[in-house]
This record gives sequence, C-alpha cells and structure tokens, in this order.
Amino acid sequence: MRINATRPYISESLGFAFNPRRIAVIGASRQPNKVGFEVLKALLDRHYGGEVLPVNPNAAEIQGLPAYKGVRAIPGPIDLAFIALPAMATSKVVEECAEKSVHAVAVAAGGFRESGNDDLEASLIHCCRTHHMALLGPNFLTIGNPHANFSCGLAPYEPASGSLAAISQSGANLLAILGASTIGAFGLSFYVGLGNKADVDFSELIEFAGQDTNTRCVALYVEGLDSEDAFVASCRKVAPRKPILVLKGGTSTLGWSAAMAHTGSNPGTVDNRTDRLFHEAGAIRVRTLGELIDGGLALTLMPPLKGENIVIVTNGGGSGLLMTDEFERRGINLRELRQFSPRLRDRINKLNPRPSSCLNPIDLGGAARAEEYREVVALLLADPDTHGVAVSICPTLLTPVQDIVLELADCYNSGPKSKPIIVEIQGGADCDAAILGLRRCGIPAYATPERAVAAFNILRRYMLRRYELEETSAPAVMQTTCV
Repeated sequence: MRINATRPYISESLGFAFNPRRIAVIGASRQPNKVGFEVLKALLDRHYGGEVLPVNPNAAEIQGLPAYKGVRAIPGPIDLAFIALPAMATSKVVEECAEKSVHAVAVAAGGFRESGNDDLEASLIHCCRTHHMALLGPNFLTIGNPHANFSCGLAPYEPASGSLAAISQSGANLLAILGASTIGAFGLSFYVGLGNKADVDFSELIEFAGQDTNTRCVALYVEGLDSEDAFVASCRKVAPRKPILVLKGGTSTLGWSAAMAHTGSNPGTVDNRTDRLFHEAGAIRVRTLGELIDGGLALTLMPPLKGENIVIVTNGGGSGLLMTDEFERRGINLRELRQFSPRLRDRINKLNPRPSSCLNPIDLGGAARAEEYREVVALLLADPDTHGVAVSICPTLLTPVQDIVLELADCYNSGPKSKPIIVEIQGGADCDAAILGLRRCGIPAYATPERAVAAFNILRRYMLRRYELEETSAPAVMQTTCV
C-alpha cells in the first residue's frame, strides 16, 4: 500500500526486527511439517541467542519451551512476532500484538490481496499503521541477520555473514540468493522476503540498509512499486554511498498477470518507464537473477572503479579473446597498453617477452607459472594509469590453478586495495574450488569470461551512476552505452 515518504517509526521497528532479543512464534505447533513447528525448531536448532516465546492456547510446553496462551500473556516486551496462523485468524492476533506494543509482526499466511481478499489485508495495514507497528508480509517467507546468528522463517539455508543486503518480494528468488550464498562463498548483511509488501516499503528497507554498518550493497527483487516517489528519494539518498541493484519481475505480458496473482502487485505496464524510474533513482537495473548475484558479489568485495583502463591477463588466448569481445559488446572499448601507459608496456615486456604481451589482453602463454601471474598483476595494480584488472586462468599441467590463486590472493591482499580485480577460471572441479577460494579471500571470481565481464560492467555502471548522482561530469572516455 502506498506511502508518501519513509516513516521514522518503521526504521526503529526494523532495527528490532533484524536484531530481535525476544521473538514470539504465534501458532507454534507440536506437529512436524506445520509452519509453527518448523519455524520454532529452526530458531532453536540454529542457536539463536535471544529468547523464543511459543504461543499456543492448547499447549503448556512446545519443544522444551514453556508455551503461552496468547501474546498478551507473555511478560515483558516483544521485538518480533512471527504469526503462523491461517489468514482469517490473523487480524485478531495482529490487534493483540498492537495492544502489546510489539515492534514488528511477520505474517506468513497467504490468502490476502493476492487472492482477492483486499479488505482482510487492509485491516492488517490499518491496525499496524495506527499503532506504529511494522508489518512484514503477509505471504511472508523469512527474515534474517547472519551477523546476529538470526534467521526466522521457512528458509532452509543459513547464509554466511557478509555485506550484501538481499530484499526480495519473492520468497523463491530470495531462497535462490540464500542458497547461492551457502555454496558460492559470499555473505549477506541481512535479508528479508516481503511477500505482498502490504506495509513496510522498499524505500524504508533501502534507508535501513543505508544506515546498516554491515551493508555495502543492496540487491532488490521487485514485482510492484506502490510508492515510486519514496523509492526514488530513498535510492538517491543511499546510492552515492552504497550501490543498489534492482531486478524487476513481471515485465512480460503473462508475467504481469502472474505478479498480480503471486503477491497482489501491480508491476506496471511499460517497461521503458521502469528503466527511467530506476535510472532517476540512481539504481542499477539488471535483467537476470544471476547478474543480480554476480554483480552484488563484485560490488561488495571490490573498491569502486575509477576509469575504463581495464587490462586483461590470461594464459589462454581464446578465453582472453572472449573477454575482449564481451567488454566491447557491453560498451567498454579496451585499449592496448601503449595507448595509455607506455612505461607499463615496457615493464611487462621485460617480465614476459612474448610478442603479444604488450597488447591487451596480456597473454602469458599456456606454460605460465604462478609467479608470472603475480608479477604482472602486481605491476598492473601499482600502475596509476590502470583502473582495473581482469584475470583469466586456464589450468594446464604446467599451470596449476591453485598455485595461481594463492599468489593472486596474497598479491591483492598484501597491498592497498585501490582498484578492482575480477577473475575468471574455466575448467573442472579444481577450478570450481579455486573460485570459492578466491571469493573467501575477498576477490570475486566466476566460471566464464562472460560472467566476469558482466560483473566488471556492473562496477562501471555504478561508477557512471555515481557521477550522475553527484552532478559531476564524467570524462569523455566514460560516455559509452551501458548494456
């Protein structure tokens, strides 16, 4: 439901919701496979450090914890109430939470606006807004803060702690991000699945992310924007300091109808208008879930890109060519070393006198040793005319990929992290392990040249967006088309 501007009390309530000391599980159950059982069990199994308060009028004890007949029977304050009850039973419980001065409620049930029950959803909104209590959902999946060892909802994954905030209107797409975190070696600062997004708005979560010291980048999955003006204002406030990536669902003809049935959202009808809105907001629009995850990884790990002099280092001519082609396709025209740094070209030639080494890509050859990679990358990172380094690694019997990874990680982390480096490693299981190893060392790495270049392009798009937001003029070389 529309808001005209962000509400200060929501920001305060979100602080309690993401860092709760006491959680009431209303509808806690003794029966496995029930929402109220599984949510309570997960809180206990994951060693949440706060107090968990089961509410069930028909039980004295659930999973070893004393149960309460109702939320008003719980002594003391409650930071977050997770409501695991059918839709028709929710309004009364939300009113009881309001009387109890609960800071935030999360309503798991569907069957509201997305099913045509607009009045039922409106009653929740009215109660929560009247009593200044934040409402998450309904049709809500999960909320979590890995830095506080906190996860409440039906997500089966526990992501690592990191600096990417994931805010999704779709539970399924949020689960994809959480699952990718557990196997892809990247961490989250906080996450939430909003479902119908009846009350708490994207704009308020964006501003919360802007204030959160653990967050460096915000990743959004959006189906509908009820409050466009508030969204633009919040993004423009946060984006100069923390990049905002947005993936929009419901842009196709059938997707529009599906979004209405999924979360009761009106996704809009004109996609180029959405482009203009996100651009005005200072957000970076992506087109795929993979790009949202890959771009978020690069933005959270790397320093800002400050120019377009990007140099490719490879031991495989073909992978270097694919990188070069993909950079050009995305509007980034790479230059040979002699065009922007003749001194660098001469120094590279002394290290590796191959005929192509003075070009860009720098081809170290199939027999390249780990020490050669380190020496060349170190020169590029120290060179003031080089703005970023794209590394491609192809394993051979003479080029053990793990050795290169160790050298790159030590090289990057032992010096000033003033420019981005992104790595592509293509091959088998050893390459997958090397990718995860680099990510754990703070360097974004990917399995294909195209993904690595797409991530670099996200860094570049944020560079250009920051220039626009700060109302300064970017150098002429930067005025190219973003793809």
